[in-house]
Parts: sequence; C-alpha cells; structure tokens
Amino acid sequence: MFKKALFLGLSGTLLIGAFAAPATAADGWYASGNVGFSTAEESSTTDTFPTGNITADIKHNLGYGISGAVGHATGPFRIEGELSYRKNDLDEVDIKTLTVAGVLFTNLGVAELKGDSSSLGFMANGYYDFNTWEKWTPFVMGGIGGAKLNIEPETVAGLAVNYDESDTVLAYQVGAGLGYNFSPKILVNLQYRYFGTNDPTFDDGVDKLEGEYKSHNFWIGLTQRF
Repeated sequence: MFKKALFLGLSGTLLIGAFAAPATAADGWYASGNVGFSTAEESSTTDTFPTGNITADIKHNLGYGISGAVGHATGPFRIEGELSYRKNDLDEVDIKTLTVAGVLFTNLGVAELKGDSSSLGFMANGYYDFNTWEKWTPFVMGGIGGAKLNIEPETVAGLAVNYDESDTVLAYQVGAGLGYNFSPKILVNLQYRYFGTNDPTFDDGVDKLEGEYKSHNFWIGLTQRF
C-alpha cells in the first residue's frame, strides 16, 4: 500500500506538472501552518501475550491534526520540511479471535475502548502549484519521512489497563488542495491529505501489539512568503 500510494501520488504530481502552465507563486522561502480534522482508519491488530493472543479491529473517534513547515518555492515547485501531529480518541474494539493456552474462541463481540492514539510526523514534502491566472492556486503534494506512533488505552470494556507504548516507523502522505492569494505574501488554503505509515509494533515486554496506522485529514492552512 505504501509503495502504491507514494508512486501514484508523486507520479501524478510530475505528470500533471509537465503539461501545466507555470504557477504565479513567488520564488523564495515561506513558512506555513495547518489545522483541522483527522479520521483514523480502522486498525486490524494482533495482541500477543505469554499465554496466547487476540486479533481485533480497533476503531477511533474523529480527531484533530496540526502541522508546521518551512520551505522554498522555485517556479511551480515547492520543497519543505514539516512537523505534524495527529490525535484520535479510541472508540471500540471488535474482538475477532482469542487464543489462550491453545484454546481458540471466535467472534467475541464489540467492547468499549477508551484512551487515545497519536502520530508525530517528520516529513519532507514536494508540491506542484497550478497557475489559474487568478488568485486561486490548486496544488498537489506528496511526502515521505518518519512518524512516532503512540497508543495509550485506558479501559477495555470498563476494565482499567496500563499500556502506553510508542514505535517509530516510515511514513508517507499524498494530497491536494486549493489556495487563495490574499496578497503576494499571504495565502490561505483548504486541503485533503492521506497519511499512512508502515505497520507499527508496540511492545512493553508482556504484550506485543501489532497494528496499522492510516488517516484521512481535512485541513485549513496559512502560508507566509518572505
């Protein structure tokens, strides 16, 4: 999934850019920030412990995301370094199987899950800005880097748990948006990003939790050109 999404995003950016008119954005340095909603996809997980394992799907509530970046524009192209953060509360866990001492139990149902999961991303992004000869600037983007993922469940089916673990993995993102130039120096934008990572493993020495992390992000942003 990682290779396919990254290849399609970056290939699409370069292919469209090759046939598009130059963008009007000024060359030079800029700083930008974004904030908005983040929806984490359902995560298929396996929890392995000394006497067996559990397979389950973890669902999240709607969360939030923020990011900040510094970059440089050259014609229609932009390259930047970005720091981002996303957080979602845990919602419920659908337990598919439970194996204890070699005995298998299936379809155990859905339980309430409280706590949260989060990602701290360190990304290198590339953009292509399209020239509409107006104040509106559509753009596409792609990025690659790393993310520190954290999961901290507090209760499962009302029972308190003590688990707070992190893993740092390869991360990627692709997206598109529309900017509006209020002035030669100030641009605001609305954008969508798909953000994903390699599968993380969380291990506290007793429980090893293997899962997934993918999210859909809808953000509003501000760019200051220098």
